[in-house]
Amino acid sequence: MKLGSIAAMGDFWKVVREFNPEGIERDATAPMDIWLLGEPESGRHTLARSVLGAEPSSEVGRLFTLFDLGEKQDLIPLGEKPDLIILVVRLDRPLAEVAKQASALVNRIRVPAILVFTHADTVEIVRDLRNTAYRAFSFVSFVRTLFVDARGRDEVQGKLIPIILDAIPGIRTPLARRIPAARNAVTQQIIEETSRVNAQFALLANLPANLPFIGGVAGSLADFFVLTKNQVMMVLRLATIYGRDVTLTRQVLAEMAPVIGNGLLWRSAARMTVGMLPTLIAAAPKAAIAYVGTYVAGQAARYYFDEGRKPPQELLKSFSSEGTRLYRQTLDRGQSSEPAAQP
Repeated sequence: MKLGSIAAMGDFWKVVREFNPEGIERDATAPMDIWLLGEPESGRHTLARSVLGAEPSSEVGRLFTLFDLGEKQDLIPLGEKPDLIILVVRLDRPLAEVAKQASALVNRIRVPAILVFTHADTVEIVRDLRNTAYRAFSFVSFVRTLFVDARGRDEVQGKLIPIILDAIPGIRTPLARRIPAARNAVTQQIIEETSRVNAQFALLANLPANLPFIGGVAGSLADFFVLTKNQVMMVLRLATIYGRDVTLTRQVLAEMAPVIGNGLLWRSAARMTVGMLPTLIAAAPKAAIAYVGTYVAGQAARYYFDEGRKPPQELLKSFSSEGTRLYRQTLDRGQSSEPAAQP
């Protein structure tokens, strides 16, 4: 097993030498602009600090740009377009005027917008009050509407961050880099997506094995290089979310190799086992191995970036069990989406 480990890690570094991390770094540090609009004392600053998990005395400008609705509305640069608008409205004040101002602005800029009613803790939120709020802003197109206490960090993060991620999924990586509370959701998405892609490719890579003479070699090489490259990309994307400089690729991956090595080596050993099976029979196990091996490597990397240490063996086993469960779920969804056979 020791010789196999050395060979697998040697092949791993061959893939790394051909890898260019500039696109991943560029994606993670892409500029983004979220506007927080509202009247003075609407709770914008408090909401921003709750999203960021920041202290009351800290600045919120590293992610949000705050603008006033009302007397200072002329300062809003109407020639620019943010990635997202979050309109913050006090529920305990008259809504008609702010709704009129917001309507003119949001409908003119035409970007995804979220409506957040704050100070919900100071009034009794009965059905009539909710209906009044909805009617006041019914002529503005919002992605979602929320009623929250802006001071409640857990509530704000639990409700608002998933909506932000759904509203602007194209910039989820720089968003998670800037908002620590968004990291779990985004990194989980990245790990599951990469695991699915590797499982799908493992099935496709198994097809050339049916070709005489060169088929087995071609399938094996494609399997190794593409799956490993996808795993490297996944780990580096996770690294950027946690603020690591991935232009120092070899340094980051040298640090990570002992952490993700278990996932790589486990996959290699399992592939050897199924390699003794006939091609068509081996296809399904190879896909499962690609999924679970990638999932374990991703979760191990995420744990290391988050905790600063290798995951214990018991946790690695739980990653493997969870990966197996998710893979079976993926299979079940795929089968349920297939059209029914015609009689």
